[in-house]
Amino acid sequence: MADIAVIALDMDGTLLTSDHTVTRETVDTLRQARDKGIEVILVTGRHHMMACPVHHQLALETPLICSNGAYIFDFQAKRITAGNPLHDWQWQQLFPLIESLQLDAICHFSDGIGHQPDNVHIAKIKNHLSTLPPEHYPHFIEHSSLATLCNTHVPLWKIEIAHATPAAIDAFIDALPDGLAITHDRTAPNGLEIVNIGSSKGNRLAEWVAGKGIALDQVIAFGDNHNDISMFQQVGLGVAMGNATPEIQQYADFVTCSNDDSGIASALRRWVL
Repeated sequence: MADIAVIALDMDGTLLTSDHTVTRETVDTLRQARDKGIEVILVTGRHHMMACPVHHQLALETPLICSNGAYIFDFQAKRITAGNPLHDWQWQQLFPLIESLQLDAICHFSDGIGHQPDNVHIAKIKNHLSTLPPEHYPHFIEHSSLATLCNTHVPLWKIEIAHATPAAIDAFIDALPDGLAITHDRTAPNGLEIVNIGSSKGNRLAEWVAGKGIALDQVIAFGDNHNDISMFQQVGLGVAMGNATPEIQQYADFVTCSNDDSGIASALRRWVL
C-alpha cells in the first residue's frame, strides 16, 4: 500500500456518532495524522453551512467537498470554487413530481438551504441545530414554491427528498422520466439525494487530489452509505464503517468498527499511523 497522503471522511454515520458528535479519540487521532503531514478533508452530502461547524471543530484548512460532490467550498475564502449544478430543465421536471407525491424537499443553493413551509425533515434539522452559536447557524430560505426558490436562488446544487414512508420514495424513483441526466442516491429508506450526472463524492475527490499532485492510491476514504461507494471505487484504500450495511461494506477494502466506537481512529492507527 502506498504511503497515505490524504484522509477523506464522510460525515453522517462515519465521522459523526449517532448523537452527531465526534469522539475525542477520533479528534486526537486525526490531529496526529495531520501532525505527520497528512491532509484531512470532509467529503459529505451536507450543504457547506451544515458541515462548517465540524470543519471548524477539527481546525481543518482543506476545502469542503459538499452535496455529494456537487461542489467544492473553500473554507478560507468562503466561496465555491468548482462544481456542477443542476440545470433549470432538470428541476423543472423534478418539482412537479415531488409535489404530486407530497414529498418534503430540501434545496442546496450557494447562499443557503431552501425548503417549503411545514417540511418535517427541516423541522428535525433545525431542532438538532438549535444549540449552535449564531456564527455557525445555517441560512434557511423558506418559500411556498420550489420553482420560485430556484428562480431566485441559483445555482441549485442538490435536492434532498424525504417522506414518512419508503414506498413514496420508491414511487418517485419509478416515476422519474427518462433522459434527466441525474444521479440519485438512496441514503436512507425514506430519503433520496439528487445531483447532476457526473457529480459524486469520488469524482470530486479525485479532481481535488489531482490538483494537489497526489495519486489516488495515496488516499484512504471512510464511509457508510451508497453515496460513499464512488470514493471506495477510486481511492487506494476504502474503509466502510461497522455500522454500514453488508451491501455497502462489500465495496470497501476493509471494514472498521462503528462510528460510535471511533472506527476512524481504530483504522488510522492500524493502517496509517
